[in-house]
Amino acid sequence: MKGKQTIALIVVISAIIANYAPLLDRHAEQDNCTFGPVSNADYRAYLGRAKSLLPFPMLDDKALALRLDHLFDDLSTGEANIYSRLAIMHATLRAIGAEYRNTDGTDVDRGKSDPYVKAASTSLTVSFNYALDVNRLWMFMPWPRNAWIIGSLAGPRYDRQLGPLYPKRPGGIRFIVWGPNIFERSLDDAIRSEGHCPPVPPAALADSFSFGLE
Repeated sequence: MKGKQTIALIVVISAIIANYAPLLDRHAEQDNCTFGPVSNADYRAYLGRAKSLLPFPMLDDKALALRLDHLFDDLSTGEANIYSRLAIMHATLRAIGAEYRNTDGTDVDRGKSDPYVKAASTSLTVSFNYALDVNRLWMFMPWPRNAWIIGSLAGPRYDRQLGPLYPKRPGGIRFIVWGPNIFERSLDDAIRSEGHCPPVPPAALADSFSFGLE
């Protein structure tokens, strides 16, 4: 009996180690970003504040999205320019361990067009796609383990709220969370990796993506 218990214990410990070992890679290169005039030191200051205000882990997709919205709002109070707001968006998601993957990667052209030029001329939003290993939220989920989080930025042509989780007006940023689900389509394409840092708009378009403070 003791032999079987020992084997069972070894199996359990091995499973736990195998599940959490990937979390050792914290993708530190993603915290070397700059955002136009926002320096890396400025970004890291936002990141430090975000970590100090982390929301309690929520298992429900909508609840987590709303907590991320609140964290972003706390950090971005009084910030109107797009560069600071993008830095804060990235800091908000990096604080919970999310990894930036691509921008507009689920669009027809798979993100090949400049997202800001496109949002200023044809589309309504810019979608920043992140992957989050949900085991970073004190869960045990060997597979599937990746959630898809979208940072949705409303562009200058944004004239209506597209849904309850979307921004309310141009320049707004909101989060949409799709948790891992074995019964839904694979997230591999949506969260394929194409860079370490979100792109920023060219100076000529920056004002049109800035947020009008109320």
